[in-house]
Amino acid sequence: MDLRTLFFVEASLLFLFGLTMIVNSIGHPSHKGNYWFAASNFCGGVGLLLHSSDPHASRMISMVLADLLLFVELTFLNKAIAEFVGKGRNVWLYLLGLSVLMTYGVAYFAILHPNMIFRIGVISVITISTAVCSSVLVFRSITAKTRMPTLLMGALLVTYASTNIIRMTTVWLQPRDSFYHIWLDRTLIAGLSFGYLWMTAARLRNDLERLAGTDALTGTLNRRAIEREVQFAVDRSRENRGSVSALMLDVDYFKQINDNYGHHAGDLALCAIAECLRRTIRAGDLLARLGGDEFLVVMPNSTAEIAQIAANRIQVQLATLRVASDNAEFGIQASIGVTTLDSQNLQLEDLMQLGDRALYEVKARNRRPPSASQPLVLSAQPQASM
Repeated sequence: MDLRTLFFVEASLLFLFGLTMIVNSIGHPSHKGNYWFAASNFCGGVGLLLHSSDPHASRMISMVLADLLLFVELTFLNKAIAEFVGKGRNVWLYLLGLSVLMTYGVAYFAILHPNMIFRIGVISVITISTAVCSSVLVFRSITAKTRMPTLLMGALLVTYASTNIIRMTTVWLQPRDSFYHIWLDRTLIAGLSFGYLWMTAARLRNDLERLAGTDALTGTLNRRAIEREVQFAVDRSRENRGSVSALMLDVDYFKQINDNYGHHAGDLALCAIAECLRRTIRAGDLLARLGGDEFLVVMPNSTAEIAQIAANRIQVQLATLRVASDNAEFGIQASIGVTTLDSQNLQLEDLMQLGDRALYEVKARNRRPPSASQPLVLSAQPQASM
């Protein structure tokens, strides 16, 4: 395959990837990175078509303008990654300015004072700079759910930077452009498009899984998700031979809140409680809304004393909580049942059943109007079954 045919095929692939990203992003305003990557592909595709144009055409068009589009392609690629990871969104502006400056260098060493060594050196500087910036952003965004596509994307960027470092050093020994290097260079660009599509697909799948396990009103885990997450928490506690505690929280007189202030006020109360619990519990604890006005906090590696302290702290925070709805403002009172089990023989059903029993005993002991003092908290420590 000759160089012109290679450029034409690579340009077609970039146009195809760009159109795919635009189609996948329609109706999703949060996918701004996809549009930037599509713009990157279109710039690269047009640049390749210019490179594959008639060799007797103007060198300004076939070389300088094509290289400028290559620089802009890489700059937009960096912008797309920055939007995807949510960091370094302004770096691309500096890279764009560097691209304009480097384009002058390409024009100088291609037209005014032709020198292939310096021209390739100028091109390599901007490609290496952009690839390094983009790879740093990618590697800093690795998560458990998107590890493989993110590592692939980072590896491709590192490889792209490495090949240009090799190109910049070897051109001094052999002052000509290698067909194989150009082929590898453009293949890596196409591979970056595939890697970016894989990353976005992995994040979309992760977002859908998260939404499926999230309570729509409070943003906490729902019952389905807590059943899955508790198993991981139990496994971690079992490795440390620790115990697991649960706090079952139920809002007192919640029906009266709905009757007196409306269901919207009840929703505001649930959201306020969820936010209060987030601020109060430990970083590794799990928070879920089981339904209605009932919440569950699972505390891995937690003794009964630690769970009791946490429950008391939550009660103190709830006592100061005021919920404003329209022209009304009201306080919240809740009962908390506390239970602790040995993680070696723990099942989620056992934890929830004992937590419900502890909560029921708390409510039975604390039947009083909402303006009364805080309810007591019962600590239940049943013996683990053999």
